[in-house]
Amino acid sequence: MTSKKNRGLFLPASETFSRRDALKMGALGIGGLAVGGSLLAACGDDEEDASGAKESIKAAWVYIGPPDDNGWTQEHDRGRLAADAALGDRLTTSFVPNIGFDAGTTETFQQLVDDGNDIIFANTEYAGLLTEVSDNAPDTKFCEINGHYYSDNLFPFYLAHEKTAYQLGVAAGHLAGNGRIGYIGAFPTATAFNDVNGLLLGARSVNPDATVETVLVSTFFDPQKAAQAANALLDSGVDFLFGVMDEPTFLQLSEEAGVWTGYWNLDFRTAAPTKYVSHFDLSEFGPFYTEQCQRVLDGTWVSQDEVWLLDTPIGDFGPNVPQDVQDAVHDAGAKLDSGELHVYAGPLSDNEGNERLAAGETLDSLEAYAIDWPVDGVTGISPV
Repeated sequence: MTSKKNRGLFLPASETFSRRDALKMGALGIGGLAVGGSLLAACGDDEEDASGAKESIKAAWVYIGPPDDNGWTQEHDRGRLAADAALGDRLTTSFVPNIGFDAGTTETFQQLVDDGNDIIFANTEYAGLLTEVSDNAPDTKFCEINGHYYSDNLFPFYLAHEKTAYQLGVAAGHLAGNGRIGYIGAFPTATAFNDVNGLLLGARSVNPDATVETVLVSTFFDPQKAAQAANALLDSGVDFLFGVMDEPTFLQLSEEAGVWTGYWNLDFRTAAPTKYVSHFDLSEFGPFYTEQCQRVLDGTWVSQDEVWLLDTPIGDFGPNVPQDVQDAVHDAGAKLDSGELHVYAGPLSDNEGNERLAAGETLDSLEAYAIDWPVDGVTGISPV
């Protein structure tokens, strides 16, 4: 099979849609500006040799949410703590939580530069609010998740998760008796498209009649909206419910309804003890953050001109997932990893009837990062 670049206009993955719309509209930040004592602490001068290596460095993380949100930001903070533990006295870390998308965000990044941080990580794409600072601070390194701006001191990273969604879809194909899968998303971005497409294509490898019904709630954290979406999907009769929310409301409602469910961000089987299937394992944040900080210490850190995609394996299974389903999921994962199987393999059309991939064509993970269309069989979300 040959690889084919994604065609047409695309929106980037994850939070980009809300972020860029907010910037265009001049909206206030989601979480406001929160500056902790660690942010304002003065920095010392690091010893640096001729090669650029340093005895010790400072690293700061800018979070869109709180570090105990039971979701996205919590997993990033676990990564920060992993880097802190791995590098010991050579690394001093700090974080700033609840940073949204207003003018104060640029001030936050500038303050972190002024504090002498050697590398700064952003756990959402801040676009121009970050690049305004990074372009004027060439000696400071920046890593921006889900970003789409590349420079000598800033590059994006994200998660290759379309394969994980496909594996979860294989499980859903076995477990959803009526073949109807529900998905609660935030915005029509590549993250959502890879979620719903992977779920459907994985499920249809088991049940050719499977469908995915999507509800977008324009937020990653709103228990009331998540509950409304979950109840609507459950009341309509879906037999499997997945979502990208940063809190477990839909998991709890699935448990109450006796419907299989799974989570995007972390292992949250306690919210659905009998109906939990699995989740996306985001444990690669720790090794990534550790490696980036180590490179700064060694004087070998460099940027790159394409997104750095982290592996995103499927997590552990809930206690009631049958062994044959687990085996089928792992078998699909092995075939995806070996290249024997592809998530996106033509012929594929979008849900408006337009052919997107011809027979023999495939998309790899870098191309999936830019996808802007749902496959035929997905409802509730349209091509961008």
